[in-house]
Amino acid sequence: MLKSRRAGRGLGRAAWPSAALFAVPLAFLALFFYYPLLSMLAGGLSDSGGRFSLSRVLAILRDPYYLRIIGFTFEQAFLSTLLSLALGLPGAYLLARYEFAGKRVVRALSTVPFVLPSIILVLGFVRFFGNNGTLNRLLMGLLRLREPPLRVLYSFWAILLAHAFYNFPVAMRIVSALWARLPPTLEEAARSLGAHGPRLFLRVTLPQLAPGVLASAALIYIFCFLSFAVVLVLGGGPRFTTLEVEIYRLAKVGLDLPAASALALIGALLSLLALFAYLRLQARAAFAEELELAPAGRRLTELLRRPLGFLVPLYLAFLVLVVAAPILTVVGYSLQGRAGWSVGGFSLAWYRRLLDPGEVHLRAIRNSLSFAALTVALSVPLGTALAYLGSRRRTAGSSVLEPLLMLPLGVSTIILGLGYLRAYRVLPWLGAALGPLSGSGGWPAVVLAHTVIAYPFVVRAVSPVLRKIKPSLPEAARSLGAGSWQLFLRLELPLLKSALLTGAAFAFGISVGEINATLMLATPELTTMPIAVYRLIGSYNFVGASAMGTLLMLLCFLAFLAIDRMGREL
Repeated sequence: MLKSRRAGRGLGRAAWPSAALFAVPLAFLALFFYYPLLSMLAGGLSDSGGRFSLSRVLAILRDPYYLRIIGFTFEQAFLSTLLSLALGLPGAYLLARYEFAGKRVVRALSTVPFVLPSIILVLGFVRFFGNNGTLNRLLMGLLRLREPPLRVLYSFWAILLAHAFYNFPVAMRIVSALWARLPPTLEEAARSLGAHGPRLFLRVTLPQLAPGVLASAALIYIFCFLSFAVVLVLGGGPRFTTLEVEIYRLAKVGLDLPAASALALIGALLSLLALFAYLRLQARAAFAEELELAPAGRRLTELLRRPLGFLVPLYLAFLVLVVAAPILTVVGYSLQGRAGWSVGGFSLAWYRRLLDPGEVHLRAIRNSLSFAALTVALSVPLGTALAYLGSRRRTAGSSVLEPLLMLPLGVSTIILGLGYLRAYRVLPWLGAALGPLSGSGGWPAVVLAHTVIAYPFVVRAVSPVLRKIKPSLPEAARSLGAGSWQLFLRLELPLLKSALLTGAAFAFGISVGEINATLMLATPELTTMPIAVYRLIGSYNFVGASAMGTLLMLLCFLAFLAIDRMGREL
């Protein structure tokens, strides 16, 4: 009995470092995510005297202007989601069921939205689909027209098309991963009973795919609901303003933080509802992780022989066009000799300017690389500890813990930046350290915001691997005398190596391309590459914007190659 008690006391002493280890990331989230978020919410729920009041929220809900903005945000997100699903589901079917030349290229393109910054999408969309863009120039030359036939910029259609082009690979990737794991026995049995074509799909296949389709729809809806750069640039003015753009306008242009906080409170509640729906649906679709990949088996030539088979090569060409063409257009324009809308000869002048130590643009590149490196250094251990806490330590509150840890996925980065602006005015010592409004500092605020945005992707990369480690392995190691640190360093860490590298690649790509929170927090000295691209677009210097955008894409695609090399799926 004495020996048992001593062992128990020893186990308790060993548990203290582990408890302290988890206390650090939880304290980090409390201080740098929940406190700013709650501060922002408190700002929206108080009156001018600091007392609790719903007056600001009610004033917004009674104002026809804000009601129109809320309605438009819902409308564009819903329609963008439907259009993204319509474009992505055929690609999911082809990837899951058929083998064809170029399949790896199409699958690789489906990762682009996760690593390509939204400001690059905007730049590529303007230069390829714009009134004076590549596509209109090509059509005017072929059809001998004097006016551009496609006029979509600065319109509702521009927002929908940009969102759909950016997000349909999300549906394609998520649904194809589920579709490829569905056992073919049910479909074979249905065919033997006479079910074919649409009837087979609607009665047998679609019910099995429903969790994946709905999960991808919820994720796309969140992306479109929280979209900022696309609406800011392509919307063209107040007529097509969403909650994110209006919050930014109130906070940074109008300097009306109370109104911005009240509007942000409404936006946060609406986006969090979509996040919880996504987490529930994603959990339902997770059963596919336990299934083996079903062999695709069939050749694409079988599909081409069908009556509508001619649509397949058109669809594949369309995928390459809408994803690759804007990217290639940005690269092409970066090599032009003139700025503005005009087209000049081949030149590397802007690349030389970007890398010139005397130019301000080199500072933006250095800032982005520095912020990304620091974000990786913080988010990987933070995300790993939180993944371990959520996956390996199951308690009665585990079902509540996971949504709380993943909450940053559903909170707008504009709202996060606004929370930083409000919160650290209340804590002067911390505000002085972070300096988000200081003209000479503030880089810690940017790095911390990037870390909060990036760590959920580390959690998403690490958690599935932790769940797949059989409990018998850690138990066997403990029976041989391995302590907590030995168990982690010698058993679990080697198994997590690939997932950690994937999480680090995601964190780097997200940080280097982040614009929303950075635009709220950064001072002129802290300009990053995405902000530089945005400002160059605003000054109609499309060659300079394309050159900076090409360097930014290069960094993001290096992260993409790392993710693809590790073979992980989001």
